[in-house]
This record gives sequence, C-alpha cells and structure tokens, in this order.
Amino acid sequence: MHWKKSDLLFLPVGGSEEIGMNANLYHYEDKWILIDLGISFPDETDLGIDVLLPDFKFIKSLGDKFLGIFLTHGHEDHIGAIPYFADDINCPIWGTSFTMALLKRKLKENNKEKKLELNTLTIDKQLIIGPFQIKAIQTSHSIPDPVSILISTKQGDIFHTGDWKLENSINLNEKTNIDNFRSIGENGILAMVCDSTNALVDGKTPSENFAYDGLLDTIKNCNDTVLVTCFSSNISRIKSLLDIALKTDRSVLVVGRALLRAIDAAKEVGYLKNIPELLSLKDFNLIPRSNVLIISTGSQGEPNSALSRISKDNDKFIKLIKGDTIIFSSRKIPGNENAILKVQNRFLERGINIVTDDDKNVHVSGHPSRDELIEMYSFIKPKISIPVHGTREHIEAHSDLANNCQVPLVIKPKNGEVIKLNGNAPNIVSRFDFVTHVYDAGEIIPINNERFITRRHSLWNGFVTISIVIDKDGYLVITPQISQIGVSDNSIVDNVLIDISLKIEDFIENLSCDPEILDEELISQISKLVRREFKSTFSKRPIVKVHINRV
Repeated sequence: MHWKKSDLLFLPVGGSEEIGMNANLYHYEDKWILIDLGISFPDETDLGIDVLLPDFKFIKSLGDKFLGIFLTHGHEDHIGAIPYFADDINCPIWGTSFTMALLKRKLKENNKEKKLELNTLTIDKQLIIGPFQIKAIQTSHSIPDPVSILISTKQGDIFHTGDWKLENSINLNEKTNIDNFRSIGENGILAMVCDSTNALVDGKTPSENFAYDGLLDTIKNCNDTVLVTCFSSNISRIKSLLDIALKTDRSVLVVGRALLRAIDAAKEVGYLKNIPELLSLKDFNLIPRSNVLIISTGSQGEPNSALSRISKDNDKFIKLIKGDTIIFSSRKIPGNENAILKVQNRFLERGINIVTDDDKNVHVSGHPSRDELIEMYSFIKPKISIPVHGTREHIEAHSDLANNCQVPLVIKPKNGEVIKLNGNAPNIVSRFDFVTHVYDAGEIIPINNERFITRRHSLWNGFVTISIVIDKDGYLVITPQISQIGVSDNSIVDNVLIDISLKIEDFIENLSCDPEILDEELISQISKLVRREFKSTFSKRPIVKVHINRV
C-alpha cells in the first residue's frame, strides 16, 4: 500500500478513458465510498457478451472499510452493475427517488430485491457516513433526479459532478440553482471530478425544448406510422412525445421492457401524471396507421431490442411498411455505430424513412458542452481538475480546457490509478490492474478468460473435429472421421479432408509399435498435423478438437 490512512484518495474503477461503466472510489481515514456502479456495452467483436462490468474484486476486499454507494442518477452506465454484484454488496446504497425506483425494479427482475439496503438521498441535506460528509446537489441531465455529489472531509472537499448540464428540462420542473454552484466554489473546493462526454463540442447544450420543437415539426409532417426510438430512461423525452402525440392526433404504443419499467418508475415518483391511456400491442392494427406513434427501445442497435426485431420484420404485432418513418431521438454511443447502421439499413431497404439528429433537431444531449464546462469552472474554482467519463480524446480535450480556465493542477486519470489529492504534491501514488468483467453462462468472469479468446479465434478460423478409433494394439479400427465448420465451403475442402485423413492414418501406423502412447501426446501430434495442413491450404488456423476412442 503506497498511501497513508489519512490520505484523501480518488480511484476510478471504471469510466475513465471509456464511455460507460462508471465506478469511482474515494478513500479517507481508512474508509471508502463508491460513487456509481455502472455497466458498459460490448461492440460486435465481443461474441456472446451482453454487458461489460467493472472489476469488483478490490471493492469486495475492502470488507467493513467500504461504507456505502452513492448514485448520481439512474442510467445503466451508473447503476446497471448493481444487480450483478448484489450478493457481494454489504453496505447501504443511496440515490434520489427516481434513481431508487428504477433500481428497485431492476433488482426485482433479477430476484435481488431483498439483498440490499436502499436509502433515498434528499437534495441539499448533509449526510454523515464515517469520515465523509455527503451532500446531493440538484442538476439537470437526460433523466429525472440527477445529482452532483459534494464530498467534504477534513483534508478538503471534492465536487463530483456526475452527468450534468445547466439548461433545465421544463417538463420535469427541474430547478437547478446556479447560486448553489457559486456557493460551493466560494467555500473552497480541493478537486472537481467532472463529466467529459461533450468536451469536444463547442457552444452550450440546449434544453429539452430544442428537441421537442424538432420532433413536433418532424412528426406533424409524417403521413403514416411514426416510430421514435430513444433511451428508455429519458422521461423528459417521453413526456415530450406524449404531448406531441396529443397535438398530432396520434395514439401511443410503447414497446420494450426497459421503457415500460422507466415509465412505471416515473409514475411512482410523480413525473408522469395524467398521461393518456397507452395502446396495447393488439390494438396496433385496429386504428389508422396515420394515427399511431410508437416509442421503442433499441436506439443503439442492440440485437435483442424491440427495434432490431421490428427492423427484421420479425415482430408478431408491429409490421412497418414503405412510407412509415423511424426517428432516432438519441445520440450514438461510441462503439455502437455499426450496429445502429445495420438496423437503419434494414429499414431503408424496405422503403421506410429514417430521421436522425444529423437530419433534424430531434435530440439534445444531457451532457455539458465546452461553454458550460467553462461556466462550471468559473463557479467551482477547484485547485485540481480530474476529467472523467470519456475516452482519452475527451479527457485530453477537457484537460486543455481546464488548463485554459487557470486550474492550478489537472490530473488525467486512467482506470486503476490511485490519485492522492491532499498534501503539497497531489499525484498518482499507486496502480491497480483492473480487468473488465462480463456476465457469461451464469457467472461473472474476466473478459480475458480463455473462452473469449477461443470464441474470437474461432470466429475467423473455424472448427475442425477429428474422431479416431484405435484398438488395444494401437491400430486404427476405421478411417479417421474429419469434419469442419467455418473454415471454407470451397469444393477443395473435401479433397483436403481426405488427404488429411490419409496422413493421420500414416502417422498412427508409424506409431503402432508403441500402443501405450498417451492419448494427450497423440492428440497433440495430430492437432499439429491438422493445423499445419489447413494453414498451408487455406491460410487458416482453426480450433482443432481430436477425440480418441480406444476399443
């Protein structure tokens, strides 16, 4: 351990140099707290993987030194990992009303609702937990009830922004108070740990009204069915769409479990009151197509989403036709571009119109652009800037901006770096080699597990299976049986398999003088022979499985 018990430390477990999987530890007086515990989503090279999870091993090892988890808001990249680690979390969790309503539903779906102690954070009320004083500061984002977290200690105060912007969503009655930020800065802030998502975007992020006006203008000019896909937790956007549907004489059909869960949570805490009755799936074909507005999950091209299913024309109830319109009211999360494009192309091939925020003003970000970042630095005036929540490109851009704002010290973090904040020379004092984990086949394992290496290898090289039957004297009983999948469908492959079979026969006959040769050695030698032949003929190195049967 390269720090003292009295050191004030920041340790990003996830969310630095990446979009998503936010999890940030703070240490003081030998105690730890965690802000957020989120997931990230794999790209198309991660075969059979649904979600990416942070490395929880170090957090679990803290035992009773780990005092609690504080959630800034209810997006998946901030709360999504909690159900996966629920059995190993032995501390209270705090979050605002909507955040906890969402989390409770996620835990219930995973049969974990009784595992955890869940508490509601009250805005601007100080909470003392061990050596930390915690205060939730209201802000705005693309989800109800987002907060920044002010962490106060005897060694100094830290302002953890979470995801934020300054323009309020009027339809959620948000009332972010700029004077709160000014007051925090006047009291002196040691470090600000701040969102970098839009650090490359000039100007200021607009309010929800910007997207509302663009959506209304687009939808009122559509003559047939309109489907809008957005992030399921963007209740402000959903409220906008419900109002637009009323103004354009459309009934609303909501598809996607995550959307229905978020709407249910919003009703519970009072963000969706007196909304019109929603259509059921069976009602879709009972009213004119021009009077339907569908709100769907799947804006990121998720293969198992409602939108992906509809794009393949595989949905039992929803059949879109030429002339209908799909509106992507969301941003592309880096890494999802190809998946989104595939979904869009399937619709375009069927003559269905696609509208994105590149075409119309149908989306607005929930993150601060450069002008807002500059404003926040002018309010908070931190001695140290720590840019998080972004790729290396985002963090570098944010760092340059912080330097231009005359912040005395900027520290650019990487996941696993232990950053000492107190003292005369704040710096990186230690490093952990955190490994991204995944949920696979009912267990949480590192992404560098051998099974994933094998999957990626087989994706490009295929499989070859050989079955060999040998008698007690070491002689072949029948000709070796060889099959291949994914190597080649060329007619040459049949001749190659016959040739390899003959070479295996010759190899085994030459070994017949030693009938006691171990199966492991025989399998190794035959595997090498087969890989050599396939590499020579097809420039492939397939996964080779050899089965030895002795009779």
